[in-house]
Amino acid sequence: MTGCFDGLDRLDLDGHVRRWSAPQVGPAGGDPSQWIAAAQQFAARLQDDPTGLSDERWRAVGQAWMALLAGAERATGPQRNEWLLRDLRLRSWLLERVGPRAGVALLDPEAVLERALTAMPLSPREAAWSAPHWRELDREQIMALRMIRRLLAPVRPLAPFLADHPRWDEFQEWERLVGDLP
Repeated sequence: MTGCFDGLDRLDLDGHVRRWSAPQVGPAGGDPSQWIAAAQQFAARLQDDPTGLSDERWRAVGQAWMALLAGAERATGPQRNEWLLRDLRLRSWLLERVGPRAGVALLDPEAVLERALTAMPLSPREAAWSAPHWRELDREQIMALRMIRRLLAPVRPLAPFLADHPRWDEFQEWERLVGDLP
């Protein structure tokens, strides 16, 4: 799909939904900067006015967003969780403004919590042992501890929606480590 990155700044939200829902997105190439630009433009259009969308439109937007991120990861690799973090941050922002909606995956706070916890690069025990001594660790270990901080951030504002979730205690265990993380 050679033109999938052309004119991103001129697309409205529906234009982004149509573009990233197209079957050609799957095999699209592109370098990381092109995919980052696409994700930024899509998110910006959605953030312009996230209120007033019907559930059907929300579902279409969510499917297109996930197709964009999946295409980005297929074309460029995980890029140190770039695509996951973009997804978690956008979902968190939307949930703070619009709130959860049953049957709309993009507006499911449980998905943000589950995906963040699943992506943790260390166990809570490993992180608790390493975090206070992070200055003595090698670069990869420091990056893992920083990733924990980045994964926790989008979940934090969703606490009112997640307090009864079965994994909320696990999140709180991670939160107790934040003060020691780099």
